[in-house]
Amino acid sequence: MRTLDTKKLKKDKNLRFVWQIIMVAIAGIIGGFAFCSFFQPAGIIPTGLSGLAQIIHNLLESGGIIFATSLIYLIINVALFIFAIKMFGYKFILLTLVGLGAYTLSMEFLAIPAITSQAHDILLYSIVGGALYGFGVGLAYRYGGSTGGSDVLAVILNKFFPKVKRGICILFINIFVILLTVITSGLSTALYAIIVSVISSIGTDFILDKIKRVRAYYIICEKDEEIANALLNEYHRGVTRIDGEGMFSKKGKSILLTLIPDVQNEDLRAIVQKIEPNAFVFSNIVSETYGDGNFLKEQSIFKNKILKAQSFIKTKNKLSLNTFKRNRKNIKFRISNKKT
Repeated sequence: MRTLDTKKLKKDKNLRFVWQIIMVAIAGIIGGFAFCSFFQPAGIIPTGLSGLAQIIHNLLESGGIIFATSLIYLIINVALFIFAIKMFGYKFILLTLVGLGAYTLSMEFLAIPAITSQAHDILLYSIVGGALYGFGVGLAYRYGGSTGGSDVLAVILNKFFPKVKRGICILFINIFVILLTVITSGLSTALYAIIVSVISSIGTDFILDKIKRVRAYYIICEKDEEIANALLNEYHRGVTRIDGEGMFSKKGKSILLTLIPDVQNEDLRAIVQKIEPNAFVFSNIVSETYGDGNFLKEQSIFKNKILKAQSFIKTKNKLSLNTFKRNRKNIKFRISNKKT
């Protein structure tokens, strides 16, 4: 039975990873589409490394050298990855390469003529393009990857300057790109870049906050074991049972408490509805958590194994130390007896 559960868990993890790859690729396509259909035709230079790539493209073009912005962006990111490949896990590297590839390809080939031909209202294109770009970045972050760019460079800078947080590193990168935009393209273009930066940041935060939001669900039920096992085994969520009593019926009832991400609330409702349709469920948004609670079952099992192993090692070391002290005392006692 345990072997089957392990196989099922491994299969589910593989399917989740494939889904991550698909979603990160979609995120890259959205970001690249925003760049080539909104930013580039309107002459908007976004912040980050994509903006830096656009600045380099403009400088080369003014010198008579035609070099695609997507290729410049790809070269910059490949150089960063070669430099910092040991700083990332293999999953993040793979997902980011997928996102980067989808982003650069869509930058080059996904421009829609019906949109690019109407790039007269720069402010409107800044707002819409910034929102799409932020959505793509947030989606990539949500599924454990990225589309390359400033976040990769921020990790490298944070490695060499640990006291400077990644958010501050990204801010410095954006300021640097904006200053280059002022020098190369003028103040008005830089102001549009700031608008894009603000709108895209809001879009990214909206996606991440919406997905990361957690709800505390209280389930008053009679089939508490079945519901709890379903949440534990199928969705790997920690569950706490609280004993309660109905003041009208004077009957004992179980109250299950679990924390569920907002995007999985439909799954929880389906589970409860299937097992006990008459169970009473209510929820509230969790604004903050702290302490040693076990939110995910998989993490909890791994964490408990570590804690048990640490406790065992400490106990073993303590017993060994006590045995050593006793032996040392016995040796001293024998030596003193021999002298007498």
